[in-house]
Amino acid sequence: PRRAAPPAAQRATVQIIDGQLVVAEPPPPPAPAPEPEPEVERTPEEQAAYDAKQLALAHKAKGNAAYKKRDFDAALKHYDDAIAADPSDVTYRNNKCAVHFEKKDYAAVLEEGKEAIRVGREHRADYELVHKIYVRMGKAKQKQGDLAGAIEEFNNAQVEHRDKATERIIKNLEMDMKKAKTAAYIDPEKAVASKEEGNAKFREGKFAESIPHYEEAMKRDPKNPAYPNNLAAALTKLGNFAAAKQACEKALDLDPKYVKAIAKKGDLEMLMKEYHKAIESYKKGLAIEPANAACKQGLVKVQHAINTSGTDTERAQHAMADPEIQALLQDPVVRDVINNLSGGDQMAGQRAMNDPTMRAKIEKLIASGVLQTK
Repeated sequence: PRRAAPPAAQRATVQIIDGQLVVAEPPPPPAPAPEPEPEVERTPEEQAAYDAKQLALAHKAKGNAAYKKRDFDAALKHYDDAIAADPSDVTYRNNKCAVHFEKKDYAAVLEEGKEAIRVGREHRADYELVHKIYVRMGKAKQKQGDLAGAIEEFNNAQVEHRDKATERIIKNLEMDMKKAKTAAYIDPEKAVASKEEGNAKFREGKFAESIPHYEEAMKRDPKNPAYPNNLAAALTKLGNFAAAKQACEKALDLDPKYVKAIAKKGDLEMLMKEYHKAIESYKKGLAIEPANAACKQGLVKVQHAINTSGTDTERAQHAMADPEIQALLQDPVVRDVINNLSGGDQMAGQRAMNDPTMRAKIEKLIASGVLQTK
């Protein structure tokens, strides 16, 4: 028996194009229509719950559409309808928190958030969803200026579900709290009182007891350079030159032209046998106040110390740890001048010393102790 021919739509076609026989493949047969999903058999209770869930989702969709249009009152009504249909799903309460936040009604965010978490606990809500609710409550408290409360809510969120973005928020808030605490502590009048108490102890020779008062003055008025300079004086008396120098540098960070701190820094560098640095400090002070007695006297003392110190191995070793000195010694032009002055081409060395920049570099090396003169 002969086989039935396929439908015309499924037959190959033959054409002659430019004298060539071309066979066109038939199109694939249409895909079969999907079988209808079998109807789920539900009990009357299950059907009622299903219908309530679908109704809640429909209200949520309407609420989301209203939210996008910034029709917040309509959005809240639809979310309330969703909650009425399915009170066990905290998603709708979380959506209400979002609306209240946009309305800047932060008290309502916190109230709705607490209720959402209560319902979520009762119905075993997803941890990540509870995390989101806590985060929004934290942001609401942050907007209210309650930084400590905000951090508490963010930490609660991290207990539910750890999140790097929330961790960064916590760290930034902790820094903000620290700054706010410092700012709230500022009181220039109390700073003056603390400084006077420190001065009284200093005059009595109780240098260690003066330090807490100067530190308190710095906290009360952190922008006043006089207080770290007073602290430096007390630390100097106790022989803690490194800490005293740091206090001077703190004062100069606040006021780079504070000559009292510049002179004290030079004195400390002199005591630490950093003669090259002391010279720089005294000259810097004199550039600001040409008649400053402390800087003038300091410069004379340091020049005398350099001229009479002879070979000071300890000072030279200390200077060799200074990156600036190391850079000078590694400069090929500087090394060439040193070699010429030390017995090479003396005339070339002297010509080089006529250059103020080169002379300053060589004098710095002599002051540091790494280069000796005869």
